[in-house]
Amino acid sequence: MRYKLTDELFKLSTCRTPDEKINLMNELLYLLIDHFYNKAKKSKKLYELYKYGSILLAAITTIVASLQVIYPGSFPSFILPIASAGATVAVAFLGASGTQKIWINSRTTQQHFQTEQFLFNQQKEEAIKMFSERLVELWDQGHNKWEQNVGDD
Repeated sequence: MRYKLTDELFKLSTCRTPDEKINLMNELLYLLIDHFYNKAKKSKKLYELYKYGSILLAAITTIVASLQVIYPGSFPSFILPIASAGATVAVAFLGASGTQKIWINSRTTQQHFQTEQFLFNQQKEEAIKMFSERLVELWDQGHNKWEQNVGDD
């Protein structure tokens, strides 16, 4: 995505009219908003999968343990360790993946870009250079947050 951003910003210098620049900037913003939307959506789905999976597997572990006590001879003994291990793995993925942090940071960055797009379209021509700098700054902030979250885990 970074190379595409750089290419699009380079195209900005080749635009001849202010309208071309404005259209290009709006296209670029759409790409960034869409990128962070998809990133947030994927992270949210993974977070929910890990969270609800761990809850479900913990409940299954409890139910299986109870059934083994109630029906000691007829209930298969291998199910409890499998369900317990599955619950442990799901909880570990939930904590280790950082999907909730990525989801929140991506959503926040997407909202920043949406705000900038609105403000940019209110100002038009005089703000193109300032807007380009702000866009790159927001992109870098979002990437830095991601790097910090990955480094924290």
